[in-house]
Amino acid sequence: MDRKNIVLIGMPSSGKSTVGIGLAHQLGKRFIDTDSVIRRNENRNLKDIVNNDGLKRFLEIQEENILKLHAEDCIIATGGSVVYSDASMRHLKKNGIVVYLKQTLEELEKRVAPDRRFAKDEKQSFRDIYNERVPLYERYADITVDCSAKDVESVISEIKNKLQKSNF
Repeated sequence: MDRKNIVLIGMPSSGKSTVGIGLAHQLGKRFIDTDSVIRRNENRNLKDIVNNDGLKRFLEIQEENILKLHAEDCIIATGGSVVYSDASMRHLKKNGIVVYLKQTLEELEKRVAPDRRFAKDEKQSFRDIYNERVPLYERYADITVDCSAKDVESVISEIKNKLQKSNF
């Protein structure tokens, strides 16, 4: 696992950034949030990109930014919609171990702020994107961590244990 990245995927509010920051600290790795990379490179908020340019263009911008990302020995927290791009996921997997932070729909609904904007079609509910994305998260994951009813430290500990036991 030496120089490999650890790439966190999962639904919005699944804890990717929170877990990622803690994991980076414990492993002595740099932390990258791809949503922050997009915000910085595009010089605007993600919701503004989706609202003004549309979902399709947002997903293209997300893919462009991820394909330009050349990180090593980092913890990378991705946006929840990254799994819509096979090219992005192949790029992240080249030098990364993909960890899916799995949460129940019920837990995620409790965590999500009512005004939070997601990369979704206007007609889709949160449940719709959950049902659409879960099979994609499962397909791309090298490791799955069930985060249900666990605190951040427990999730980080489980990730570290699974990484040690894996052949990456």
